Amino acid sequence: MSNMEREQVWQERVAQWRASGLSQRAYALANGFPVRQVGYWIRRLTVGQVAPALLPVRVTPAVAVASAISLRSDRGWTLTLPGDVPASWLAELMQAL
Repeated sequence: MSNMEREQVWQERVAQWRASGLSQRAYALANGFPVRQVGYWIRRLTVGQVAPALLPVRVTPAVAVASAISLRSDRGWTLTLPGDVPASWLAELMQAL
């Protein structure tokens, strides 16, 4: 039997195994094949048919929820600002206070 004929025979056997719903071991034992040989041909014939282990992923930054900023003075006043106030503006405000 040539290598191409052997491969074709095993393609049919692997297709029968898939249709049977049996485990590799159960299929091999039921049909008189060595368990390792069945596993070998399944691996060999499914190379390239399996989905890649790594898939492309795009990571986007999470949208931060703007919480309020509260400034409290020891003199008793409180200033509440939205969380999306520019940092440069807030720094100027802090210097002015």
